[in-house]
Amino acid sequence: MVIELSTSFAMRCPTCGRLDVHRLNVFNLAGGEPLEYYCECGSHKATIERKGSKYINIRYYCIICDLEHNMILPHNIFWSKNHLNSLICLDTELNLGYFGPEKKIMAELDRQREELNSMANELGFDEFADPEIMLEILDYLHDVAAEGGLFCECGNHEISIELYTDKLELTCSICGSSQQLAASCKEDLYQLKGMDDVIIKLPKGKPKSSKNPEVKY
Repeated sequence: MVIELSTSFAMRCPTCGRLDVHRLNVFNLAGGEPLEYYCECGSHKATIERKGSKYINIRYYCIICDLEHNMILPHNIFWSKNHLNSLICLDTELNLGYFGPEKKIMAELDRQREELNSMANELGFDEFADPEIMLEILDYLHDVAAEGGLFCECGNHEISIELYTDKLELTCSICGSSQQLAASCKEDLYQLKGMDDVIIKLPKGKPKSSKNPEVKY
């Protein structure tokens, strides 16, 4: 009987948002040295290493809470051929990626893609240059706003969003200042995810508020 100990894991880059599926087997960890995984953009995504003789340790950066999480697993779970496991934010329990059999990972990614396309069609997103990119950008802006990172230089956090075919426009509900964000391709999504905060700039000559917005880092 041949027993193959291999697995895969999929994780979005915390900097640019690119999703890659990485493959590894038991021999990759045989020397005791940790495996470091990087995105094509150069950002570090995760470290996988042996923890003694019975456990595997996964360290991965979480874009949600801006911390590195540790997950220690028994060998039989990490190398399981039957189960798809999630990499989660340990504070919010939101999903950051998966590890397990590659076929199950690809099936889950296909399911999510179909779900996004179905949602896009129901909302009329099929009129956009790239409905999936527009949905991901809106989802990311929602997360940024929830953390207090979407605001106008005048100090206002109440921002309206108007959608166009290949872009969206953010408008301050107080001073009326606006800013457009491209939303037609992956590069637009990666550029947005490279921003710590999304700030609507005031036109030249318009005074800024003396009250600074409360921003969480």
